[in-house]
Amino acid sequence: MKNKLILLLSVLLTHLYATDDPSLQVGVGVSTSTSPYKGVSSVTIPLPDIELTYKSAFIEGINMGYNFYDTKTLQVGVILLPVLAGYKSKDSNDLKGMDNRNMSLEGGLRMKYNFENSFLSGTVSRDVSGTTDGYTINTAYNYTLLETENSGLSLYAGAEYLSDKKSNYYYGVKAKEATFARPSYHADGAINPFIGLTQIFAFSETWSIIANVEYKKFDKTIYKSPIVDDHYQVAGYLSIMYTFLP
Repeated sequence: MKNKLILLLSVLLTHLYATDDPSLQVGVGVSTSTSPYKGVSSVTIPLPDIELTYKSAFIEGINMGYNFYDTKTLQVGVILLPVLAGYKSKDSNDLKGMDNRNMSLEGGLRMKYNFENSFLSGTVSRDVSGTTDGYTINTAYNYTLLETENSGLSLYAGAEYLSDKKSNYYYGVKAKEATFARPSYHADGAINPFIGLTQIFAFSETWSIIANVEYKKFDKTIYKSPIVDDHYQVAGYLSIMYTFLP
């Protein structure tokens, strides 16, 4: 899934950049987070980081989409969202005998409403990879705390809803996977609130750093799963970006 995603991003990036003069930043980042699963302490993933706007098309990190309604105040469009979740049964002794749970890809609609120093966003997306057959609803409010000539600090907060199928895919235990110490378990739909900070610092006209930290609290239906060890997740992201000047 990750290699296919990088290839798709590269092809789209090459096509868009060759056709006109888009706003483009390209970089590489590292995402690390605590893992909710028993016996797995943390997960670290290197990721491409692309920030591109070409007319109404966009790439934001590893997400991409197209705004079919695009004004200064309101954007509404379609979006593709990779879901970087899951595990392999070999990741820990507590997960032995479990089927692997894979990363997935979701597609859906996104709305973004801009205020003077903040914006409100909402996304409704459904699995399009045949992995979870579930859907996600995500809403968040982002407020700029500090903005100078070469840096910016923003705070955001919101919540995500995982449908029954998606929640159960990643946190449930099938009957065939059950053991004496790990009973079968069905995870229901889950609401997970989150809060985070994003810092951007430009140390030259073309080079900048993006840092992010986020805290997410899991719904009871998730943390009561016999394969889950934590009530929350802490995630961080750091990338270095290069801006292509017109």
